[in-house]
Amino acid sequence: MSAEFTLRPPPSEVVRRDWRLPLVAAGVWAAALAVLSGGAVAGLVISTGCAVLVALGLRNEHAVAAAAATVAFGALLGAGVTTAHVAVRDHPGLASLTSAEAHGDAALVLRTVPKQSTRWPDMVTATARLRSFESGGAVLEGNWQVLLVASGGEWLEVDAGQRVVVPAVLREAGPGRLTAAVVSARGPPEPEGAPALQHRFAAHVRDRLAAAVEAVPEPEAGLIPALAVGDTSMMDSDLASDFRTTGLVHLVVVSGYHLSLIVGAVLAVAVACRAGPRARVVAGAVAAGMIVVVAGPQPSVLRAAVMAGMTLLALAAGRPRAAMPALATAVLLVVLADPDMAAQAGFALSVAACVGLLLLAFRWAKPLEHRGWPQGAALAVTIPLATQVAVTPLLIGLGSGVSLVSVPVNLLAALVAAPVVVLSVGAAAAAAVWVPAGEVAAQLAALPARWLIWLARTGAEVPGALLPVPGGVWWGIGSAVVLALVVGLLHLRRLRRAVLAVLLAAGLGTIPACLFSRGAPSGWVVTMCDVGQGDALVLPAGDAAVVVDAGPDPALVDACLDALGVERVALLVLSHFHIDHTAGIGGVMEGREVAAILAPPPGEARYGFDLVEERAGAVPLIEAVPGEVFAFGETRLEVLGPPPDLMSGTRSDPNNNSVALRAEVAGTSVLLSGDVELEGQRALLDHGAALDVDVLKVPHHGSSFQMREFLEASDPAVALVGVGAGNEYGHPDPGPLGLLEERGALVFRTDEDGRITVSQNGGRIEVRTED
Repeated sequence: MSAEFTLRPPPSEVVRRDWRLPLVAAGVWAAALAVLSGGAVAGLVISTGCAVLVALGLRNEHAVAAAAATVAFGALLGAGVTTAHVAVRDHPGLASLTSAEAHGDAALVLRTVPKQSTRWPDMVTATARLRSFESGGAVLEGNWQVLLVASGGEWLEVDAGQRVVVPAVLREAGPGRLTAAVVSARGPPEPEGAPALQHRFAAHVRDRLAAAVEAVPEPEAGLIPALAVGDTSMMDSDLASDFRTTGLVHLVVVSGYHLSLIVGAVLAVAVACRAGPRARVVAGAVAAGMIVVVAGPQPSVLRAAVMAGMTLLALAAGRPRAAMPALATAVLLVVLADPDMAAQAGFALSVAACVGLLLLAFRWAKPLEHRGWPQGAALAVTIPLATQVAVTPLLIGLGSGVSLVSVPVNLLAALVAAPVVVLSVGAAAAAAVWVPAGEVAAQLAALPARWLIWLARTGAEVPGALLPVPGGVWWGIGSAVVLALVVGLLHLRRLRRAVLAVLLAAGLGTIPACLFSRGAPSGWVVTMCDVGQGDALVLPAGDAAVVVDAGPDPALVDACLDALGVERVALLVLSHFHIDHTAGIGGVMEGREVAAILAPPPGEARYGFDLVEERAGAVPLIEAVPGEVFAFGETRLEVLGPPPDLMSGTRSDPNNNSVALRAEVAGTSVLLSGDVELEGQRALLDHGAALDVDVLKVPHHGSSFQMREFLEASDPAVALVGVGAGNEYGHPDPGPLGLLEERGALVFRTDEDGRITVSQNGGRIEVRTED
């Protein structure tokens, strides 16, 4: 007796290998990005071309042609939807108002909770929908996505979903997003009506949780809301920087990890209560929905919520879970619903981490399992490694640096990550009902949270913990190609050991490089650190250093000082107290002796002053006086500004009252101009300050607020610009840089050149850049 039969793979295997949805999702995402940057015309061209490709693909049964047609179909969808959104964004009436920087009354509905800007704490930012704008008796109505920029504590009391009317100025937004305008508020908000129920519920949970964590000491009290609902507003700035440096930041951003833990816990309770399949699905969906409502429409939240929904639907239908199609569906739905997500770094990082988890982590865990490792232990090793590999090209493309301690730190964090997240979310849920119960849960969450805090701080102190890398699209693409090649070679058994040996040797080789490659070059004059959108410069001072401004990020300025071998700071100069010059002070103070701090009066920038006062401790704070001279070895500093009678009523008084210094380092002159704008530059010119120098720190990150006479008077051989890649301010402006280059100056900028060091050897000025 015989029978014929066909072996078929299990249904889960069929789904796992079906790449149609991922190809469609890739097409949607790529087309959305292209149309956001190219505009409606580009959208029409892409739609037409993709329609032709789809038609040709239907007639060709070849696998490559079918794959191309599938991608083109996705691109057709993405281009069509995004073109419609871009047409609304580019409304000619709104465009004319933004180009004229029109003043009027704006009616807005807030999409996100207003938060203090990380760079400018006296400013508040939020995304909103502009419903109408009244200017000069004319009213323009619509529904545009805008960025709200405001100041004043009243804005921090407004919740998401609230409709407000405010006097404002409309300004042009940056390219490549759906943001149609920047609304600069010129007064406090005037609320109209009440937010929707879901927004009131989210505000209730956040407020109750903030009250509950008051029973917990700092910094745990600030960390618990971040772990529970992604609210980092109470988190210590230095600790937040350490979380970024060590790759733990995913724990304070609500993501798929959070949803899987909470939904899993709810399903476990439902099973224990003997609930049926439908009841379990409903319970899981309610839990996921509540997390989305409270955390807000963050990119990682939306991606994870759609994936969780797909998993719950599969559970309800009794079908196997298909992770990769679920991820592709999440990308499809999220980008088609809001094409702006395609241009958000947070969404890209979330998807990349998920791809690394699905394609690499489980595959890499199998060899360890075959050697007797428990599956949990194997995945604990491979998950952080796989996700780090997946997100590295994006981090390099964004110029964010690559954490060299991320994998071991995340491996150790896995010991407490699940319980601390569940307890933190439990504290939020309990506090929403009864604050004392939330206090108890918060105190329990604080215990494992201390382990995370210790890991973050210890990992951030490792020399070379954050590897500075050149940013930009091409560097990101190049790193992706290299990593793909390495991963491909690791999958070849014959080459696996050789590749692992090379990687191990390279890893071991970085240890002495991190430990012993510190120190400034001979003839060192000045170094401009790459600290993103901010300033931090270092000059020699005998066996110590002079540091001028601390930048916005403690980890970045600390890494720069470590690279230069700075262990003692003879003088820390703070040009003014804006946060992009002061927030990194913890990185300067950490493990170093700081003799004194020179700064102007705080003026309006009280937040930065309070931050400095807190971090400085017993370090004396000296007020800058024009004409005062400081000498350290071969370095001489003369204070040029601010004037004795501080300026007021200017576009930015803190900027124009910056401490301006002329430095002489072994015969080479440097003008350190802070953020002085037109009025401050005019004051320096009128007071006859010695501005002719060899090296100029271009004022205010190369903004458009520059006087031609000032730049001509400085007449530098080298001009340095401290600026962050893709910053929201449009810095630097090409006009001032072009003028400097026309006069023969070599212009270097940190967003393109990384750390910049100027030295002099044999009467010749040399510039070295280190990405």
